[in-house]
Amino acid sequence: MCISNILDLAHKHWREVNTFGLHLEDLKDLLEVGFTNAFFTFNQRLYWQIQGVFMGYCPSPPAAIIRLSTCELNSLYTDRHYIGNPILKIYSRYVDDGGFIAKTKEEALRVCALIAEADSDRNIKWDVDFPGKGEYTAFLDTEIMITEEGEVRSRYYRKPMNKGITLHYKSHHSESTKTAVARNYYKVAREVSSDTSQREYSLNKVDSILMKNGYRSPRKYDTSSTTRRSGKKKFSDDGKVTACIPYTTKHDANRIRNYIKSRHIPVRPIFTPGKTLKSTLCSSRPLDKTQCTMSNPDLCKVCPLTNKGSCSTKGVVYEVTCGRCSENVKSTYIGETSRTLHSRASEHLRAASNPPSQPHNAIGQHYAVKHPNADASLQFRILDTSTRVLDRKTGSYPNIGIRISSNPNKIRVSEYRKKNPSVSSASWWWYSTTVAESTITVCFIC
Repeated sequence: MCISNILDLAHKHWREVNTFGLHLEDLKDLLEVGFTNAFFTFNQRLYWQIQGVFMGYCPSPPAAIIRLSTCELNSLYTDRHYIGNPILKIYSRYVDDGGFIAKTKEEALRVCALIAEADSDRNIKWDVDFPGKGEYTAFLDTEIMITEEGEVRSRYYRKPMNKGITLHYKSHHSESTKTAVARNYYKVAREVSSDTSQREYSLNKVDSILMKNGYRSPRKYDTSSTTRRSGKKKFSDDGKVTACIPYTTKHDANRIRNYIKSRHIPVRPIFTPGKTLKSTLCSSRPLDKTQCTMSNPDLCKVCPLTNKGSCSTKGVVYEVTCGRCSENVKSTYIGETSRTLHSRASEHLRAASNPPSQPHNAIGQHYAVKHPNADASLQFRILDTSTRVLDRKTGSYPNIGIRISSNPNKIRVSEYRKKNPSVSSASWWWYSTTVAESTITVCFIC
C-alpha cells in the first residue's frame, strides 16, 4: 500500500516536479525493487525484511510520511464530526510522532483509532501519552503542559535514557564548529520555551549538557539574549569554490584563512575533522570478513597482488607499482575508487596487457611507452580505506601532493604530469603555495 500511495501522490503532482525523463511505470519498478529487497545482517546471519519499510533506506522516511498522511486524509478529513472540530486546528505530526489536544481521553483514543483503521494493512499502532494533573507530556525536543486555567507551557526536553553526549570541547574540530553547536543548543532552548521561568529551566538543562561535554562557562555561547540579527544571512554566489580541508590545529586553520584572504584566492575553506582514532581503530562490524568477489577465489588475479584485505574491499586509496621497471627507478601510481578493488585493479591489468584498448588509463600509457609488448606485472597496495570520497581525495600521500612556487596558479594535474611523468594522480584542481616555510596545498574536486 505504501508504494501505491507514493504513486498516487506522484501522479497528482507529476507535472510539477522534475522527473528526469522517467515515467510513472519506471518509478513503480524502482520503488518495488527498493522496498521489497531490504536485507540486513544480525549475528552473522542474513535476514530479509518482509514487513514495513527499511529505515536504513533513504526513501523510507518520506514513504512513511506519505503513508501516514494518506491515512489521515482518509479518516480525520472525511468524518463530518472531525471536519468542524477544533482538534484539526492544532493537530500536528513529525514523521511518526503526532501531537494534538483532545477534550477527553475517549476522544483522543477515537482519533488514534480512526487513523489506524484507515490502514488496510493494520500496521499502524499508536502509543498514547495522557499527562496527569500538573504533568508535562513530551513531543520531540519539547515537553508541554496545559494548566487548569488553559495556559500552555512548554520547555526544552531530553529523553531520560539520553546520555547527553554531543560534540566534546576537546574533540578534533575547529573552534567555530564547536561554537556553532553550543549556540544552536541555546537557540533551540529559547525557541521552545513559553515564558521566562520555562526559558531559565531550558537554559539550565543546556548548561548541564555542555558542561558534561567539557564546555567551561557554557552560557557565554548564548548570544541570543544580547545579539539581535536582522534576519537570516542570505547566500551570495560570489564565485568562490568550497574547499574541505582536514583540520589540524586552530593556529593552522587561522593561518590558512588569513593567507587565502590576503591573496584574494576564490576559496571558501571548510575544515573537517579528518581521520580520528575512532575511525582508525574502531569498527561497528568487527566480525564481518570480506571475501573475494569471485565464486572461486583461487582463480582471482587481484587477491594475490594485494598487501592486505581482499579484492572486495570498497572505498580504497591504492598504490600500483610496476614490476617491469628496474629496482632503482620504480614507477608508482596512486588512485582512489568507491568501487571494489577488484573492479579497479582489473581495469589496470587489462590496460597494461592491452594499452590501445584503454588509451586514457595511466597504467596503459606507461606500458605503451616504457614496456611495449610486455606482459603486465603489477603490485597493488591498499594505502587507506574510507567511505567518504573527500577523505580519499584529500588524503596526503607522496605522489599526490603537487608543490608549486610562490605565486599560486590554477593547473590541471594531467597537464602537470606531462612535464613530470613520475607524478601520477587523479584529475583534480590544486592551489599550492608556501606559507611560513611550509607548503599548503588545497584540492578542488572536479
